[in-house]
Amino acid sequence: MKRNVMFTGTLTPLERSVMIRFALEIGDEAKCRTNCLLRPFTSELLEAAFREKEAEIEKRERAYIETAKTFDPATASDALRTYLGGTVTAESYAKYVADLIRQEEEVKKMIRRSYHVSVEYAYLTEADAALHKSLSPRVSFGYTNELHEECAFALTREIKDAFQDSSLGGEPEEGYDFGAFYVGETPLYYEDLEVKAGGETILSTVSHEGIMDLFLCEEDFRQFVNFELQRPRNRKIAEKLLG
Repeated sequence: MKRNVMFTGTLTPLERSVMIRFALEIGDEAKCRTNCLLRPFTSELLEAAFREKEAEIEKRERAYIETAKTFDPATASDALRTYLGGTVTAESYAKYVADLIRQEEEVKKMIRRSYHVSVEYAYLTEADAALHKSLSPRVSFGYTNELHEECAFALTREIKDAFQDSSLGGEPEEGYDFGAFYVGETPLYYEDLEVKAGGETILSTVSHEGIMDLFLCEEDFRQFVNFELQRPRNRKIAEKLLG
């Protein structure tokens, strides 16, 4: 089932919430992240997060080196030619790769010199702790320098119901949009929600940048028509998405 990218820039906050709820309902996997640690902080957790970031950098560096070994100047893109001043040779590309690796090494060095740790679980209820644990959280820096918890989990009926009953279920509040939401009694705060169905991404958000993309197909839209028994509302949203 091929899903097409749908731009949601014209949707209102309420309409975005509707589409997020719909994606959760038809999805079978999801990801999201906290903005702090919902557990005690330990040096072991910090070191594991450092090593994860460093391993990602080292993987990119190895890929750069491999491309340099097999690089054919005839295949250089226009963007690369412009960046390198017009003429691209194996030598100029090797220098370019060396510069990339130096930049990566600088990032690698800074990871351990500039980071933030925030811990917040003083008021975590037993029920919310159980819900958070069901999201398979992993301590990580992700793409930031703030230690937090990355969650990747199957969308069980229990989790779907909890999320549908979260802040996503009512009038959107300021600061809780584009995949950012809170759930439970504590409450738990999550952002950067991503949802998959059958291995394909159907919703992707970057909360702090105000980005939300939908990847839907005709069958998804047929299901959406009757979502929450709001046919007029859903038709209006579908018309916006389909242009």
